[in-house]
Amino acid sequence: MAGSRFGVLLVGVLIGAWLSSCMAYDFYVGDRHGWSPNPSEPFNNWASRNRFQVKDKLVFNYETEHDSVLLVSKEQHDSCNTTSSYLKLEGGHSTFAFSRSGPFYFISGNSTRCKDNGEKLIVIVMAIRDKSKVSPPSSHPIFPPPSGVPPSPAPEITRESPSISPSEIEHSISKPPQHSSSHFSSDYSLGLVVSLLVIGLSVRF
Repeated sequence: MAGSRFGVLLVGVLIGAWLSSCMAYDFYVGDRHGWSPNPSEPFNNWASRNRFQVKDKLVFNYETEHDSVLLVSKEQHDSCNTTSSYLKLEGGHSTFAFSRSGPFYFISGNSTRCKDNGEKLIVIVMAIRDKSKVSPPSSHPIFPPPSGVPPSPAPEITRESPSISPSEIEHSISKPPQHSSSHFSSDYSLGLVVSLLVIGLSVRF
């Protein structure tokens, strides 16, 4: 009986460990204020208070008629260049999922809001712990250069990150979740319930 109870408890612990390695978060950019000009807290300060990992998502809420979100290069971010981008998010509610580690640069599609109103963001996604799943270092830029913009050397931090293709960028976009400023993705809620049930059974028997 004791051995059976220990076995059930062990299974519960293993499931819990698996969940901790799979959990992803949804981060609402700017919290309740959203993606807007003249934020009460600079967006980079907001980003520095959070830890981002692969599979986590950024949720952007913004004015549908007057704003958008552009995924750009470091140079475009620094100069607020909105003439071209790797990806443009529109519609007032957008979600972007991280498919790799390294830096991501976002700016407002409204150049004035980017230059004068602080609507720009840099997010650094933590490296994957399991090195066997990471591609060899690449000397190429993280994203293919947008049309009309000459390629530029990749920042030093990006050399440990694999390149990302346009198709991967498309898969990074998903419908935004609702309610809560930062929470676990619902994909793992069922597994968490199973884990708790297993642990509960072990205590009962």
